[in-house]
Amino acid sequence: MVALIEKIRTLMKRSGDRTELTIDILCLLASYGLIFILPKKMNILFWIILGLSAFLFCIGFFRMGTVIDRCKAKKVKNISGILLILSGIVLNCSGVIAIWKTQGIERGICIATLLLIEAIVMYSAAASRAFTLRFQWIISLIFRIAAVPMAIGGIAAIVHSIIASFSGTNIAIGVLLLVESIVFWAIGGGNDPFNQSFSPIRAVPNMNKTVRELCDALADTETQLGFPWIGKVNTSQEETIIYGPTEENVFVYGHYHSGRFYIVSGDDISLLDAEQADAHRIAEIPDSKGRCMDTELLPEAYSNMITRYLESGKVIWSIKLNKRKE
Repeated sequence: MVALIEKIRTLMKRSGDRTELTIDILCLLASYGLIFILPKKMNILFWIILGLSAFLFCIGFFRMGTVIDRCKAKKVKNISGILLILSGIVLNCSGVIAIWKTQGIERGICIATLLLIEAIVMYSAAASRAFTLRFQWIISLIFRIAAVPMAIGGIAAIVHSIIASFSGTNIAIGVLLLVESIVFWAIGGGNDPFNQSFSPIRAVPNMNKTVRELCDALADTETQLGFPWIGKVNTSQEETIIYGPTEENVFVYGHYHSGRFYIVSGDDISLLDAEQADAHRIAEIPDSKGRCMDTELLPEAYSNMITRYLESGKVIWSIKLNKRKE
């Protein structure tokens, strides 16, 4: 009876997600459909329709992202990342076409700017799905490589317009390419203005211990995810120090990558060996005041603990984080 109730709940949840996803997709389609009916003249009706288009994009895109994030299937997340990048490319090309067709007048520039912002949001969302060091490195490389030809093309378009014959169209396209190349370079360097405030990855500076030496030093200190153990993570060939997983599959792990030591958090349990994960599964342990740290803050807390150990030789677990400068 209990199993039947759980199945019904699962089906209802899936049905709700599908309905929500359908509504979100319709909002996105309506957002782009409105662009085709924009008036030729930039009057009050033009700005109302343009603003409504941007509003529907925000409703559809961010709600759809929430539905996809609830899905734990790695295949779904990978496909969604690819679709985000392809959609961003289509929006960029559409923006250039809009400027070209309108000969660089304000109407085309407004449309291109809106599509540029939406494309950047999509690229950023795709980049934020890289929760492992390997995938972050690949994403960073792709964005940095893409930024170079875009910058060259933008500069070339502007210079040609100035030297050969002045063309507002070429200058508008050149500026568009330059702006996007700068954003691509920033995203590739990890300075993503649309990404999460807290990164699931933290570097530990001046790390001079092996993974086993670190695990031995931390072995007797209880943390929110219990005690450390040595295991394997599918994204790395190196030995890894691991905390968790919890009953909700949250875990934290640390290992070397390109000579630096990183602390990473995640909930993709397929990264761990199933038997090892089950053997070390644990309920989260609150501090003396009954508080548990939010999952997205765990990498910083573990990084701070290890940094304090390297600096003072003392191992102290604390959920108090360093204050950030505004």
